[in-house]
Amino acid sequence: MGPPELDLSGRVALVTGASRSIGRATARVLAEAGADVVLGARDTERLEAAAAEVRDAGARAVPVACDVTDAAAVDALVDSAIRDLGRLDIAVANAGVFQEWGPTAELDAAAWERIVATDLTGTMFTCRAAASAMTAGGSIVAVASVAGLVGLPGAAAYTAAKAGVGGLVKSLAAEWAQAGIRVNAVAPGFVVRDDDPLAARPERLAEIEGRTPLGRRGTPREAALAILFLASPAASFVTGATLAVDGGYTSV
Repeated sequence: MGPPELDLSGRVALVTGASRSIGRATARVLAEAGADVVLGARDTERLEAAAAEVRDAGARAVPVACDVTDAAAVDALVDSAIRDLGRLDIAVANAGVFQEWGPTAELDAAAWERIVATDLTGTMFTCRAAASAMTAGGSIVAVASVAGLVGLPGAAAYTAAKAGVGGLVKSLAAEWAQAGIRVNAVAPGFVVRDDDPLAARPERLAEIEGRTPLGRRGTPREAALAILFLASPAASFVTGATLAVDGGYTSV
């Protein structure tokens, strides 16, 4: 049996971008820790499969189609938590999109706006809506990226948006501390994914793994376990922090 501070029994969590990768793993890990989970994502087929994994872990699951760039849709997602599960204690703002690597000179305005709208504005919408439904003891975790800590050449929009998430977390943590709501972020490094964009770029993959002190990419579950820590009472004195989960990528 694990530490009681990691036991989320009786709590309700919300996870955006829950249909795949880190979001899906997070929904499962939070369920394993005892939380019931509201899962939001645009891909409804994958979302149902993720909800089934939550139920397999013994928790209640409420899948809700949601595009985080739509503030009303995010509000409805939070409303689902209250209506169907009775409360909201934890929110994980994970929904995000990457950009195709390429020169910034060739990045068009529409691509920039799509990435920033999802990765930064969508995160703000999620945090804001979740906080409005939480009481003291609530915890919000945003998913940033090592890109926002060190910068990725050829990924200016993604880097800017994820750096913005780190700043947003600091601001909200200071603003909502008096209400007893903690706000933190994880900054995952390069993670193995089902739809792996590096599969067709072995030279880039070798470069990344060569720079990473642990010599490999992470898994979605490893990022999810860090999210569990920040979301749980085990991190009760942690707010405004961004935790790098990157195999040491940002340490060199």
